[in-house]
Amino acid sequence: MSATNDYPPISVFIITLNEAAHLDEVLESVRGVEEIVVIDSGSTDRTLEIAAAHGARIVHNDWPGYAKQKEFGIQQCTHNWILNLDGDEVLPAGGLQMIRERIAQGDINGIWIHHDDIFMGHSLHKARHHKYRRVYRKDKCHMNTDVLVHEHIEVEPPLAYLPIYLKHYGYDTAHGYMDKLNSYSLLKAQQREEQGRPCSLPRLLLIFPVMFLKFYLGRQMIWSGWRGFIKANIDAFHFFLTEAKLYEMAYRRKRERDKQ
Repeated sequence: MSATNDYPPISVFIITLNEAAHLDEVLESVRGVEEIVVIDSGSTDRTLEIAAAHGARIVHNDWPGYAKQKEFGIQQCTHNWILNLDGDEVLPAGGLQMIRERIAQGDINGIWIHHDDIFMGHSLHKARHHKYRRVYRKDKCHMNTDVLVHEHIEVEPPLAYLPIYLKHYGYDTAHGYMDKLNSYSLLKAQQREEQGRPCSLPRLLLIFPVMFLKFYLGRQMIWSGWRGFIKANIDAFHFFLTEAKLYEMAYRRKRERDKQ
């Protein structure tokens, strides 16, 4: 892998654990990039074989949490410009070239791009898509490693936006999506407790309908038919689960105190 023309070289890093289902498509979507680094925490499927076939440098790191694993990945990259993908996120055709041309202008430290969630086998293409900072300079970014879930990278301005939509397979099935959100909600509840933000009974009562309306109407999932209706309910339930788990933690502590 070598630099293309006069564009700044780019490192792609991906954190993996049993990502064989989509990893070949992910890595094919960044073919020609100067460096691919795969940070693996113990895959037992074909993840490492697929990564090696694409010329990736594979680094093992036991799982320390989402934010700390991504911080570790950033440090493993040898180039200053970084593109971070997950093992189920595919860059669209032409996306890498768009990124190269934009960063070559030399006036930004990062780029916002979109997620396009695949749900039940198809895109929710009529919904509003989140923007994420996935392209950034190594010397101008900072990962907040104190968070347990929903990690995010801080990048010094200025940043640009590109109309690139990552095809994201991570939420494809209702069952798999619910499994992930069940885990995420526990981590979020634990994080809230550590921050001294306990369960709020009004929030417990209202969070589900409010968030459903936010996703179904505000994020425009209403235009994706029954798939949009189902996903909006699942997304809202994630917020309800976080409050429910906070309530359970407080309830169990109270019961233990009452026994003393």
